[in-house]
Amino acid sequence: MNKTFIASTPLYIFVLILFSCSDKKIDEPIMRSSEIVTLHGTSFLKGKVSSIVYDDEQGYDSTLFVYNNKQHLVKTIYYTNEEENGYCKYDYNGSNRIDLHYYDSNQKETSYSIVEFDDNKNVTLYRDYGYIYPDTTKMFLLYMMQNSYNENNRLDNSFEYHCDGIPPYKYHYNYNDDGTETEECHLAVTGEIYSITKRERDKNGNVIEESENFPWDSGDWTNIKIRYKYDNQGNWIERWIMDEDPENYRNKHSKRRIHYLSE
Repeated sequence: MNKTFIASTPLYIFVLILFSCSDKKIDEPIMRSSEIVTLHGTSFLKGKVSSIVYDDEQGYDSTLFVYNNKQHLVKTIYYTNEEENGYCKYDYNGSNRIDLHYYDSNQKETSYSIVEFDDNKNVTLYRDYGYIYPDTTKMFLLYMMQNSYNENNRLDNSFEYHCDGIPPYKYHYNYNDDGTETEECHLAVTGEIYSITKRERDKNGNVIEESENFPWDSGDWTNIKIRYKYDNQGNWIERWIMDEDPENYRNKHSKRRIHYLSE
């Protein structure tokens, strides 16, 4: 089960950025500050990004951010090893919704997504639409994730829907005084616990340790550690994912180069 949902494109907006420290009590409000940021997928990058180049085992992928004369993001173009392989256009529906339309290199629309968010720019609803083979005449809802947040602006509950037979899931999140986040994933139909995931994050909000088990299976815990190198804006530019099995495919080192409009 893939529990990470991604809108796949960035958006330049003014937004409130969340900071937390490991010794902060959960009943205290999370510190916030206003900054210029770029929404990349469903995570925020600090600064006004002009391009991102990814370097991993698969080669070089990059995203070019296109702005209009008012410096408003209107398009992103995607490249693989310097060859254009598609783009995304933006439709803005008020201040809290963006429709993202994806096209292949032949300018055929292949899918579209709808992202809705609250005034703190927390994603509250994400919907992904596309074709279901062999019908290529009408797009259908393929995936949906709905989120709610508590009074401390932390993720509280989520609901996840898949169109392909994967059962729907409900997620509930708790936070300890030391900052540990515990996610319980329940089968939406039966209410049974599918998985339990505990996470610790650094001051930038990125996961640095994660433990997960599946009570319906062995109940054993699997553990990973993640380390980052950050640029001057506070965005990670190198990431190491390590688990207990050195042969596991998740042991990898990722790099990305982030360029900003101010450069």
